[in-house]
Amino acid sequence: MAPAPGGWYSFPHDTLRRATVKRVVPWLLVLGVLLWLGWDVRPHVVAAPLHQAEWLQAGDIRLRVLRGGRGDTTLLLLHGYGESLMGYRAVFDALARRYQVIAVDLPGFGLSDKPDAPYDLTSYRRRLGDFLERWTRGPVVVVGHSMGGEVAAALALDHPERVSAAVLIAPAGFALQPFLAGAKDVPSDARGWVASVLSAALPPQDPAWLAEPSGVGDYTPATDPAYRVAATRVLADFDFVALRDSFGDIHQPVLLIWGRQDPTIPFVVGESIAARLPCREFLPLDNVLHRPHETHPDTVVAAIEAFLRHPPCPAH
Repeated sequence: MAPAPGGWYSFPHDTLRRATVKRVVPWLLVLGVLLWLGWDVRPHVVAAPLHQAEWLQAGDIRLRVLRGGRGDTTLLLLHGYGESLMGYRAVFDALARRYQVIAVDLPGFGLSDKPDAPYDLTSYRRRLGDFLERWTRGPVVVVGHSMGGEVAAALALDHPERVSAAVLIAPAGFALQPFLAGAKDVPSDARGWVASVLSAALPPQDPAWLAEPSGVGDYTPATDPAYRVAATRVLADFDFVALRDSFGDIHQPVLLIWGRQDPTIPFVVGESIAARLPCREFLPLDNVLHRPHETHPDTVVAAIEAFLRHPPCPAH
């Protein structure tokens, strides 16, 4: 068979050409339909996590920590009961554009150590105070939600030379809903069940956002006996109204953020705390529950940035 002009062999009746068209055209039609439907037919590339977890010493235990950002001021983020540093996932990266940001798992929660030891406010103050002195430099703004808000307020009281301001998001420390205030009287088995439910509803990991060392990537608090014991002991040991008479002694600027529909620590508690703070800005949020930093992160980030640019009065 002689080659045709241009080097191609000529087959009788264009057999090769028709066979090729018969095979290729259906696939071209499928590809065209996929593109028309807007389907992405390219290989999907899984991006690496944005952050890497660390474990840093805090007194006699180690805390899981996430550090990021830049700037002269450090924001120390403290979560609420039954949660972890993942509770600040929605605001962490936005805050890290302007500040150094450190989020921690409080002792007994997340992937931090869970010692067989007391979990009272004094222990939290001691361990987090050590962490603050050991791992931060320059002015620190403590940012705390719920139980973490009480710990943040305590740090502001204990370290006025280091803590330049505080952001308290529906903090404990003054009063709770009446049915929550009686948690110490609830049988330990029931308290453990509550802790397990919370850990399942608020998972402490997101591998797409935060990388973990091998061996801890599949950690589940609900199946960890040490977590159940620690979370149960917190409810027995921690005094959620211990700062009732102390909020008036916080002289640093305070941004107080509260949802008007908060079912956990009612808004009226926020009004009582605001009335006692010597230097404060109070931000009530309509149609917001107990976790505004998770449900309305843009609003919370904007409020924090505005507060830190123009605090209501000078820090002492």
